[in-house]
Amino acid sequence: MENEEKVMKCKECGGRLIVSDYGEVVCSECGLVHEKIYLQPLFEIEPLSDFSAVEKLYVNPDGKPLRKEDLGSTFIHINGKLKDNRGKEINKQRFFRLKRVNTIYVKKHDRSIDAVMTLLRVCSLLNIPKSVYERAGYICNKILSGKRRVGTTYQLAAASLIIASREHKYPLTLKDVIRIFRELGHKVSAKSIMRITSEILNELSIKTIAIEPKDYMTRIMNILKSNIEINRRVIYFTGRRVEEYYNRLMNYSLSIYERIDEKFRIGKNPYLLAVSIVYIADKLVCKELNCQPILSQKLVSEVLGSTQYTLRQHMKYLNKVVKIEGNYDTN
Repeated sequence: MENEEKVMKCKECGGRLIVSDYGEVVCSECGLVHEKIYLQPLFEIEPLSDFSAVEKLYVNPDGKPLRKEDLGSTFIHINGKLKDNRGKEINKQRFFRLKRVNTIYVKKHDRSIDAVMTLLRVCSLLNIPKSVYERAGYICNKILSGKRRVGTTYQLAAASLIIASREHKYPLTLKDVIRIFRELGHKVSAKSIMRITSEILNELSIKTIAIEPKDYMTRIMNILKSNIEINRRVIYFTGRRVEEYYNRLMNYSLSIYERIDEKFRIGKNPYLLAVSIVYIADKLVCKELNCQPILSQKLVSEVLGSTQYTLRQHMKYLNKVVKIEGNYDTN
């Protein structure tokens, strides 16, 4: 008894020795660490040479799993028995019943979750309105809940976003959607998205809604306003405030659009046609202000993504419209 009392006392102050939560023998009075011991773990771990465990289990110091999978339960196979992270044995019959339920849950919801999360990220990067995102998510879930499989998860998400943007008249181009998905590492193409878009429209009996060039006008103006070089040219050439120039540019663009024959718009890319309209509108604005045009074909192609060839093709018709209707010289 005397030897045990000597062992359990601190050599420095004579205080009682205790075992801390960190597995160390320390003095309860002065806190001096005397030695380290190993506490019994909260769960069993098989030797590294034994590969009978189904999967590895990583836990925090308090014994809680670092991550939870699927339905939130993690079990490991130890010496022929199923045990949870606390070392408690699990009933095998109950476990396999849970496993079947978990498999059904994962099959049904994995694609849906991936599609919705991908849509959320893409919409965030493109500053898509909440109404468009919610509609795209609804279309995605509707298709996934059906028996027919339509494309990959990412192709379906992209196609749903295109359809939702058309329904809400939001000026989103297919090119922008493909660019964002590819930047995120997803393999999508214009051909696959348009094919799946057509299948979704037929499957859900959604009426095709064509977006018009005028729907892109506001977006084009915002892109131009955000360009420092263009704003610098506006101030230097016109001597007017930037907002005044863009207001005039918008008014002229809408006016030109109203003069265009509907037959000419058929088969034309609405975004590229809108860019061409803005380009010729700039010439009219600068003629009225008696200054050099702000937008050049090269600048438009770099900032707005239209080719110079496309601009020249559209200008053949737009020049005739402006000259006949407004008696303007844009050469």
